[in-house]
Amino acid sequence: MPPEFPDAVPLELALADGALDALNAGDTARHDALVAEQARALAARGCTRIALAQFSMARARAACAQATGLPVLTTVDSAVRALRARLPAG
Repeated sequence: MPPEFPDAVPLELALADGALDALNAGDTARHDALVAEQARALAARGCTRIALAQFSMARARAACAQATGLPVLTTVDSAVRALRARLPAG
């Protein structure tokens, strides 16, 4: 995601190691917990927003918001907004 943000926007990156494996194994609760754990760590480092960079992580949005109290952005929401902006009103 870093290339998608202006240079003036400081980014803190985190990896929810094992989250995709958990999701692929059908353990959605573990997936969401691992993602929320990293969101909590980012909040502790002073982040004021969390951006979930993969579509597969969007399902953990509520868990991250609850764990941090921060706004949580997802690529799914961003993609929908971008598509709506490109479609004619009607």
